[in-house]
Amino acid sequence: MRKIFFSTVLALMLAASVFSQGNSGLGFNYQAVVRGADGFVLPRQSVELRFSLLPGQTATAASWVETHNVTTDAVGTIGVTVGKGTKAGGTAATFKDVNFAAVYYWLKVEIKESGSYRELSYTQLTSVPYAEVATVTKDIGVPAGTIVAFGGGTIPAGWFLCDGATKSRSDYANLYNAIGTAWGYGNNSTTFNIPDLRGVFLRGVDGTTGKDIDKVSRAAIKTGGNSGNNVGSYQADAIRNITGAFGTSHTYTPSIDVYDGAFTSRGVAGTHDPTGGSSNNKANGAKFDASRVVPVGSDNRPKNVYVNYIIKY
Repeated sequence: MRKIFFSTVLALMLAASVFSQGNSGLGFNYQAVVRGADGFVLPRQSVELRFSLLPGQTATAASWVETHNVTTDAVGTIGVTVGKGTKAGGTAATFKDVNFAAVYYWLKVEIKESGSYRELSYTQLTSVPYAEVATVTKDIGVPAGTIVAFGGGTIPAGWFLCDGATKSRSDYANLYNAIGTAWGYGNNSTTFNIPDLRGVFLRGVDGTTGKDIDKVSRAAIKTGGNSGNNVGSYQADAIRNITGAFGTSHTYTPSIDVYDGAFTSRGVAGTHDPTGGSSNNKANGAKFDASRVVPVGSDNRPKNVYVNYIIKY
């Protein structure tokens, strides 16, 4: 079998300009000339290529891997669209999930020879593919990790719903560098958790103000997340304790005849005589039920409306 190799890449350009959650999903073009070991062009030669996108030069886990079976033309040239091949691996579910805005990607190109792949090139993508993010200039200046209240149901490009999901540390390096494992450490290796803000209110970190006297007892919202006086810690609902007492110093059995608001009367059998004497009178008592005068529920809350909290990645 003749050993073949590629000449320098002739063109690397985008095939799309519409940006979505990770990119447009339409891919970018890759062209090269296939030559034999003797340097001569190999026209009409069938080859199998494998393309891998890695989040950084030293990365070992690819975000996306795909293969292409192509045939060179009459002058030995091949042209493929990276993003339109057959998925062969990677941490991203689809090519569209590869976030070109999160990290500088490197492209590894391999050719299959005698049942195994041989590396042909390993180069950093030029600035051209990053035109994928040009249509999100509205987000320029919004740092990764920013949390905002969003009034819609469809999460915009470049943002995640704050639902506590697990994300790749390499695919979303900007977000990971911003929040780390404050909201949960994922698998404690290659993933991390984003905030889970469903059904809760937000509160500023106390720091040294002393406004949250229970700050040291705050817990991690996800395994491996922050606790105590730190971003990401969680605190269950509570109300301040209300204490008090009432009684009588009279020698006769008290009788409660008037009641109103949250109080109702309750008959209490027995006698009462603080001096030690006896009495056969049946005393009346009182019970308290706030629901008679105010709305009550199973948690403590002010008037509120629902929004989706989202986080920039």
